[in-house]
Amino acid sequence: MTSCKICGKSFDPDAPLTDPAQEAGAFMAAQEWNDAGQLCPACLGNRGMLGMMYCREYDS
Repeated sequence: MTSCKICGKSFDPDAPLTDPAQEAGAFMAAQEWNDAGQLCPACLGNRGMLGMMYCREYDS
């Protein structure tokens, strides 16, 4: 178990992501923020949702 870098909750970094927003957040964690594996699925989902709404550089 690992503690989330943002919210501090414990999570399993090897658990599969089940939501497209979580997958988008994981992509952003690896490509933009360099914190892959450090965020829980809920925080990845929040980041991914915001990224899909506001980061136009990912549109293509």
